[in-house]
Amino acid sequence: MAIYAVGLMSGTSADAIDAALIEIRRPDDAFPGVALVHAIYDPIDGTVRRDIFQAFSPSAPIVLAGRLDRVLGETFARAANRVIAEAGIDPSQVCVIGSHGQSIAHYPNGPGGFTWQIGNPAVIAARTGIDVVSHFRSMDIALGGQGAPLVPYFDWAILRHPEEDRVVLNIGGIANVSWIPAQAPLEAILGYDTGPGNMVLDGAANLLSEGRLTFDKNGQWASRGQVDEALLNQWLAHSYFSETPPKSTGREQFGLPYVAERVAEGRALGLSDADILRTLTVLVASSIADGIKRVTRGPIALIASGGGVKNKLLMAELASRLALLRPWETSGAYGLPEDAKEAMAFAYLAFQLVRRRPTSIPGATGANRSHLQGSLTPAGAIFP
Repeated sequence: MAIYAVGLMSGTSADAIDAALIEIRRPDDAFPGVALVHAIYDPIDGTVRRDIFQAFSPSAPIVLAGRLDRVLGETFARAANRVIAEAGIDPSQVCVIGSHGQSIAHYPNGPGGFTWQIGNPAVIAARTGIDVVSHFRSMDIALGGQGAPLVPYFDWAILRHPEEDRVVLNIGGIANVSWIPAQAPLEAILGYDTGPGNMVLDGAANLLSEGRLTFDKNGQWASRGQVDEALLNQWLAHSYFSETPPKSTGREQFGLPYVAERVAEGRALGLSDADILRTLTVLVASSIADGIKRVTRGPIALIASGGGVKNKLLMAELASRLALLRPWETSGAYGLPEDAKEAMAFAYLAFQLVRRRPTSIPGATGANRSHLQGSLTPAGAIFP
């Protein structure tokens, strides 16, 4: 009988839940294979999204986060039930749901470091009748790590190659990479956040258009502008870009206040809106390229996913800064559709947790040892 798992993901844009139903191939292998069965994009209600953005603030009331935790638990559960129903799969065949949740705070550094993802797993388990794995980041931070990135394990398990050095890139709100040299063992893999991704570009498009746009489609607006090289170099001097991995970042460093400052700096210099957006686009491309070149050794194969791959200008600027074995490819070329890959990864990580297989990579997160990732919330009356 086939074994299935569901992955749920809501990213920094908080605009929708990505839900993916995967079939686990060769489940008894240490590193099983996967096949996508069905995926959905389930928009988050506008009022809930506004509340999420309010919860990003360090001064947000705790009761708001608590209520959102419950509301998003219901929302994630509906997405899980929907992706299973649309696939025509009996829920009893789904062994686990992996829910990343919605990050509202990520402050991993120092003795008081913490990360907070909401979307109550008990609600998901109660509404679906399926065991849920959540809080994937917490143990890593408890062991001195960054709690991110989490996906390099999945990237290595599914995309490693015996002869080809590969970089697996995801451009979501934040951009992150997995460096997978040919024949490298799991413990040799590196992964980290290179810096901002769509978070900065979408925020700038929204601010510059006075709310009329939520993103720059295909980079068309930015394509009409010119790069201000002096301003670009000033922005690239941000301390995060020169930090040595392991490292992770988020809205706390590159959120709306950061975007507003960059827009104000551009306008003070008399730049057009298109110039500002073009310079920010090249900032993102340059920071990703610099992050890749920091760890790679010669030409690489680049496999990319996330919403950023749809920005033609961004990807052209990035490719022009890298030594590539061949033109970059989306993860979809490897059976991992770019809009579903991260949700697939959390389904995979959840399955590995219930099989008691450690999925952390200390070289990627900085944790002091490898460990099981995630907390299990059983749906039934008997502990599995």
